[in-house]
Parts: sequence; structure tokens; C-alpha cells
Amino acid sequence: MKTYLKILLIASCAVLATGAASAKTLRFAEAQEISSMDPHAARDDFTLSLLSNVYEGLVRWNRDLKLEPALAESWEAVSDTEWRFHLRKGVKFHNGAPFTADDVIFSFERAGAPGSPFAGLLEPIAKITKVDDHTVEVTLKRKYALLLNDFAGWYILDKKFQESVGATKPIDLSSNTGGAMTTQGIGTGPFKLASRQPDIRTVLVKNEDWWDKPQHNLDEIVYTPITNAATRVAALLSGEVDFIRNAPPQDVDRIASTPGMKIMRAPHLRSIFFGMDQQSKTLPGSGVEGNPLADVRVRKAIYQAIDIEGIKRSIMRGNSRPTAVPLAPELPYYDASLDVRFPYDVAAAKALLAEAGYAKGFTLPMDCPAGSFINDERICQATVGMLAKIGIKVQLTMHTPVQTDTELPAGKYSFYMLGWAGLPSIDAYNIMSATIHTPTGDLGTWNPKGYSNPKVDKLIEQIGTEYDPAKRQAMISEVVKIHRDEVGKIMLHQQFLTWGMSDKVNAVVPADEYTRFWYYTMN
Repeated sequence: MKTYLKILLIASCAVLATGAASAKTLRFAEAQEISSMDPHAARDDFTLSLLSNVYEGLVRWNRDLKLEPALAESWEAVSDTEWRFHLRKGVKFHNGAPFTADDVIFSFERAGAPGSPFAGLLEPIAKITKVDDHTVEVTLKRKYALLLNDFAGWYILDKKFQESVGATKPIDLSSNTGGAMTTQGIGTGPFKLASRQPDIRTVLVKNEDWWDKPQHNLDEIVYTPITNAATRVAALLSGEVDFIRNAPPQDVDRIASTPGMKIMRAPHLRSIFFGMDQQSKTLPGSGVEGNPLADVRVRKAIYQAIDIEGIKRSIMRGNSRPTAVPLAPELPYYDASLDVRFPYDVAAAKALLAEAGYAKGFTLPMDCPAGSFINDERICQATVGMLAKIGIKVQLTMHTPVQTDTELPAGKYSFYMLGWAGLPSIDAYNIMSATIHTPTGDLGTWNPKGYSNPKVDKLIEQIGTEYDPAKRQAMISEVVKIHRDEVGKIMLHQQFLTWGMSDKVNAVVPADEYTRFWYYTMN
């Protein structure tokens, strides 16, 4: 704790020394560090949230999570598979370079390259061609209903700058080799990168030449990663930082009752669940023959052994909503009639294990992130004890968020915690195509060796091409029901957003958890 507070004290003194104390500086802390300044290197929500203040897409989500023009000022569908985008004129990158169609094409080729985390997001696009400096045509491989949704999460880079620093491809975070964009980044957004010391602090400053009219009054944003929750809360309460996302549930009341502090709450789109290897013939380290997780009775037994209400009460302190389905109520096409959980029932869970031939249980390797989701480590630890009651011995391994983001889709985990919010598309298709579809090409990237049902796969693919809302609803509900009944994932809950901050901060707390600082003001 002393080390982090010392860093923050040094940062505060630096602000005073440079005469910036009178400026509107927002000091922000979070549990995790951004993976890099490269917006194409990872589909990590926190990284993309912070980087959304530096980079922009052709369209964007506004404060009410409605799509609106950004770097494209207008567009039209020429046919079911052809779109024309008219780019905003007069936009400049932070280095003064003009934004043109060449930057859009370069960014598509960079982010959509095989192996990129964004390859799946951009997979429906066959090509982007230049009509003139401020017009591009997008040709789709097939009818696709979520083009605009997806474009809100794909950021545009300066082609010439990327070439000048040798960063024409996304950073490979799995190799940990770094790259220019670990500490550099040029965008068009409302804030520009002033300095970055990985794992210490990242400083953004107001972009005086932003094309849009600012609704914020911030001059500077100082971000400091503080992994320890108690240290992070202490930094807020002592005034060393102004704002923390995801205040620990056990500290919410204390923050709210502290003079000069407040808690802002909002429901979150993200559903937290356990995924698992259902395709391998054996489960390494299980001590039994075959793969118990391939049996729906075993999956249901694990499900019914988890006391989700106990987790809500004791770990989340009421700041969660137990769920049976992967869609939050705030998402389009949520069907409340399907959101009915199997009951918590240890006896029934034991009976299911015995029926499946595992009356004596087995050993289950569990891999969980530490710092990706609210109380993720504590939830996983609690699950270890719950599964022990039905004879399943869990071997728990915790990982950093970056490690999880690279190893999980690579299929290195047999049983794991994951959370998905339908971002950046804010649609059921994003969740289903990434976490439910059988891994095929760019689909099922976050379902390695996991749940697989040919009928469900076909429905998901149809959902992605269907424009009619009523037909989409029928297919989405069918997928949700099948997946629920077959226990494709062991669903846990949707976490609530509980953001702690100084009462000097006027923030927007959207259900997608993005920190759109261009809407923030400070008194």
C-alpha cells in the first residue's frame, strides 16, 4: 500500500510543481493496467474503454448507448452487401496529419489480419475500397445485421505514423515482446497521450483540435493502476485519486458515507460464467477416465452445487443479479421468460454425479483471472469449497488479465471463469458468436474446445444475417433456451457497476462500463 501511495504522492507533487493544480485534472485508478496503447492488440474491455478517449471509430456509442456518427459523418446501404461511408472532413490526428480514406483501409487491414483479436469482429467484411479521400465503400461477404454496431468498437489509426514507428501489425501480447505502441499512440479522439509509464501511470491531455464540441471540462487525465483493492479505496478516501471504477462491494457503504465522496451505481451488460472443455476425450489431471465435462449431467451438477445467492449476499454484497442466460436485461432481445436458474441443490448435484458415473467425484483444474471482473478471485475461491461438498476437488490457478486474455482463447484451460457483455456490438450476436458457437474460423474464439451444437451454430449464423427484429428475437430466444437446458456454460451473474468518486466529479456510468471522459466534468 505504501508503495502505491508514494507513487500517487509523487504524481500529485508533480502536478503542483508544474502549475497544473488549477487545471481540471481527473486522477483515475483501476485494478488492472491497460494492455498497451494499441487498440487492435486485445479485445480487453478496460483497455478499449480507456483508449476510446484517444482513438475513434467511424461511428460511436453515445452516453445513452445509442449509435451516432463519429469519423464517418453519414452512410447508406447501397445493397444488402454494400455500404458507402462518407468520412468527416477536416479531422486531424494528434500529430496534425489529416484523416483520410487511406487510414480507414490501413486500419481495416491491420485489425482484420489473421490472428488479430479483431479478425472475428471484422470477418463479415470482404473489402474496403477508396472512392475518394473522404469516401469508402464497404463490401460484405454476406448479409450482416451488425456492421454499424461493430464499427463502434474498431478504432482508426494514422497509417503514416504506424509505418514510421514500425507498427503496421498489432502488438503480439502473448509473446510479451512489446513494441512502439506499448508507450506511443496517435489517434483523433478528445484526449491525446502525453506520457506513459507502464504499470505506473498514463497521462492523457485535452485535444485542443478535436473535431467535435467538447462536453467535458477536463484538461488532463492521470491514470494509475492499483491492483490491491484496499489500497485503491484508501487512495480514493485520502484524496490521492478522484475516481475508481468497481469499488469493492464491502467498501461501497463506507465510501458513500464519507464526506466529499459518492457512489454511482448502474446495471452492467456483462454476464459472468464458467466455461469448460467439452470436446477433449480426456480431462488432464482429473484422475478419472474420459472427460466428465462432456456429460451434461456433470455440468448440471456443478451448476447446482454453486450457491449463487450466497455469492450475491456474502461476496458481492447484493451488487449482482444471478442469471441463467448470457444476455443481461439491458441488452436488446433479452427474454425474461427464459431467465430461470436451476435451483441450488447439493443433494441433487451429488445424485447427478453418481448417475453420470462419478459418485466419488474427480479432480477439476480451474483457471481464473485476478482483476478482470468484480471479486473474480473470491468467487473462484468460494466455488472451490462449494464443489468440494459434492466430491469435486478443484485445483485453482489464478492468472493476470493479460495472461487470461491470451491463454484462454488458445485453449489452455479446461475450466475457467469468463465474462462477456456483447461489446463492442452491444448485441446478442456478439455474445453467441464469440462464446457459444463451435470454434470455426473466426467464430467461437472464446469457446475453445467448448460447447458445440450444430443446430445452435446454424441459428447463430442466421442471427448475424437477419435484419427483421421479430425473426431475430425468435432465433435468439431459441439459442438461449437450448444453451440453458444443455448447460453450455455455468452461468453465474451480471455484476453491478459501483463507481466511487469525489463529489467534485460528474460522471456518466453506462451499462457497457466505458469511461467516456468527453462527457465528464469536474466542479
